[in-house]
Amino acid sequence: MLLFHTENIPHYGLERTFEFAKKAGYAGIELCVTKMLDTQNPKYLKMLEKRYDIKIKAFSILEKYEETHIKAFQETVREFPGTKINLNSPQVLSSEYKKWMNNIAERLAKKYGLILCHKNTPIKTVFGFLPQRPDNSVTGLKKQGLVCLDLTALAVANEEIMRAIKILGNSLKHVYLSNLFQNRKYSLPQKGILPVESFLTKLAKKNWQGDFTLRVSAKQSFEGNEEKMIEQMIECRKFYEEYFENIIKKN
Repeated sequence: MLLFHTENIPHYGLERTFEFAKKAGYAGIELCVTKMLDTQNPKYLKMLEKRYDIKIKAFSILEKYEETHIKAFQETVREFPGTKINLNSPQVLSSEYKKWMNNIAERLAKKYGLILCHKNTPIKTVFGFLPQRPDNSVTGLKKQGLVCLDLTALAVANEEIMRAIKILGNSLKHVYLSNLFQNRKYSLPQKGILPVESFLTKLAKKNWQGDFTLRVSAKQSFEGNEEKMIEQMIECRKFYEEYFENIIKKN
């Protein structure tokens, strides 16, 4: 299943995002909880699901809101049993988020029927040399449990995306589709230095049962140019279908 991330087009309201995702043929939404109150309102979110006949299948939270909005995140996601929660590993200097991830996240997932996936992020350092997130590598994520693999973050870390499939094995449950093009992070998956076609094909031949989320930057999604934006959304969906869904059907 291919989901559309709400932060691909962050300057549109949620209703327009649902509308665009439905129009472009996406199977679901990954909703990012932010300071915008609509992202924290389960009743409103369920109304959007019904109005546009497209379900929220995963949730995430932006790095800048980890410390301040984790309670709002928790109160929102518990109303959507069966969804995935794709979460970054804690930062080394994190306080509330680290406590929440270490003590509450797994219990929350178990109590409300959620699927917790630990997600990698692009490498950053603290004080110029300490890794910002100590458990951010492929092997580090696997030790924590189920994994959501961000392809751009993997590229920034100089880790091979094909090798990640072998390392993660059955721990891999979700993938953020994107590419790295001319050093621009979160570029369209069909254009860049990463062998995304081979990655998708390999997963398809393994009959992988996880989900994907298209995760691109607002500039790459052509936010603001609605005709071009929809065109790119459809091209990304067709790329995914060609190298994953169609191959799955042939197996």
